[in-house]
Amino acid sequence: MGIQPVGIGGISVVTDASNMETVRLIQDATSKAAPLIHDLWGLEYPRDCRIYIMKSWLGFTFRAAPWSWRIPLAITLPLWFSRAQRLWPYAGAWTQRFGRRVAIGIKPPSLLETSDRSIGKLMYVPDMDIATKMKMFAFHELTHAFSSHLRLPAWLNEGLAMATVDRCLGMQTIRKDTLELMRGNTFGGQPPSYAKQVRLQAEAIAYYAVLGYWIVRYLEEKSPGFLKRLFSGRPNIRRIDKDIALQLGIEPDGFWSRIAPMILAHYDDGSGTAMVGIHN
Repeated sequence: MGIQPVGIGGISVVTDASNMETVRLIQDATSKAAPLIHDLWGLEYPRDCRIYIMKSWLGFTFRAAPWSWRIPLAITLPLWFSRAQRLWPYAGAWTQRFGRRVAIGIKPPSLLETSDRSIGKLMYVPDMDIATKMKMFAFHELTHAFSSHLRLPAWLNEGLAMATVDRCLGMQTIRKDTLELMRGNTFGGQPPSYAKQVRLQAEAIAYYAVLGYWIVRYLEEKSPGFLKRLFSGRPNIRRIDKDIALQLGIEPDGFWSRIAPMILAHYDDGSGTAMVGIHN
């Protein structure tokens, strides 16, 4: 094992001789994405961000954690084991924060090919090759790494990362028909936390993720730069949905009942079909 700085901020890739092709792909993706994330959202480069090829969630967690974290992690393992175990089959990558260190784990191609795609199929455009998928995971998780200090709510955290992937790749990676999940949905209400989301069925998990994505898309089209200004000003996370509501002219208490219809109306071509294109 070795640690290779990417040359941007405090980001490095932990190398493995058996995965050098994957490591180089992640390094190239990181070099492209990091400046873009900084410019798009006004987020500072993490001081210590390490990217790993993740072959198991437990091995990644204890390898990535600083020594001072490992005993507490072992003691509390029964509290978070089941959540991580449930998430592992679906996740292509994930990000964890250990104090000042942010660690990103990305599955190698061999594990990605055998992952459960039941959630991903509901959200992402089909037929992307494995190299594109690896780049997507790097872009997505780097966005989480940059914003991890803010502790954003799950819907915004995922929406921001998914919108960033579109910008990095220059293409829309979320299926256009995901807007239909918002038309007459039975979920409603304020989106749940990550801890609660992992207990939901696949369609509900997909719904809350794409809801965040379309909110970010819509907000950037209606109020370009608002999120960048918000993040730069150390937002009050407990009222971030209310700040967004006021920016969009929605009564704060009515945000979650009105935002989906507003998004659908914005992207509807008049025939009842949502029409969208990549935004740059």
